[in-house]
Amino acid sequence: MKTTKNPWSDYWQKGAKASFLDDKARLQAYQMRKFWFERMDENELKQPMVDVGTGNGIVVHWLTEYSQEKGKKLDVLGIDSAEIKPFNDTLKLHAETPYETFKLPSNKKVGTFVSHFGLEYGDMQTGLKNLHLQLKRGGNVIALVHSTDSNIYKNSKALFEFIPSVLKQLKKSVTPLQEALLKHGSNNLPKSALQEQHNLNQFARKYERYGAFQAMNFVPATKHALQAAAQGNSDESHRVLSGYINAINEHKARLVSLLKATEQLGDENDTKALFEDAGFKNVTVQTVAFPETGVVGSCVQASK
Repeated sequence: MKTTKNPWSDYWQKGAKASFLDDKARLQAYQMRKFWFERMDENELKQPMVDVGTGNGIVVHWLTEYSQEKGKKLDVLGIDSAEIKPFNDTLKLHAETPYETFKLPSNKKVGTFVSHFGLEYGDMQTGLKNLHLQLKRGGNVIALVHSTDSNIYKNSKALFEFIPSVLKQLKKSVTPLQEALLKHGSNNLPKSALQEQHNLNQFARKYERYGAFQAMNFVPATKHALQAAAQGNSDESHRVLSGYINAINEHKARLVSLLKATEQLGDENDTKALFEDAGFKNVTVQTVAFPETGVVGSCVQASK
């Protein structure tokens, strides 16, 4: 039976610390780490703790730092349905472990489930029922989930909607121009190739200020491929262009995953109903905004 590869496996195996942070997101990282420290301070949480959708373990890492700074013992495990590559080898992380079927060895029960943009990437109807089953009586779930009001969702949607235009341009203009440069050189291009060069320049000028276009690194990637072609480096030119197209398609699969995950949640009442239908009690859903970042989420807290 053919199985579909998790679209996040390659992303995590390239060493990313988190899907919601980049190297420039110091303020965001500080705020999100603080968010989890505050949740730990507010609650006397039962052990052990399991982080759902852990990726490469950023939340487990933050909770470990909390444990060390506050002198509180936390027993934290992270699980993810994708293949992963942890940045900290001391963390307890389990790859290829979907939460819909997760359970601890020897029928042990979980004290607290936490999740940071993770629960919604699974089948929540099935998954939440399993979390409720695996939770100790009096145990808790604390989850930060995506919101359609967040820049994460809005930017992802804009990028997803722009990808077809980029792929079309690569097929219609970049590839023919690449082949013409390899065949004729940059000083002897036929009229058709010159027209494609003109179309390519127009496309780049039209969208140069558009955030989704900038995020796709279209100009650096195509410039590299075409310069290599102009220099007669066929292997390098084809490698760069095919690598770029593959990267776009991989990114598209992750965007589809993110958009579906967010839309699965519905509004706050829908999110609350998902947890209540799974058997959880005392369900609260509160909007959380991270200032100056444009990131918005919903903090769901529930108990058994």
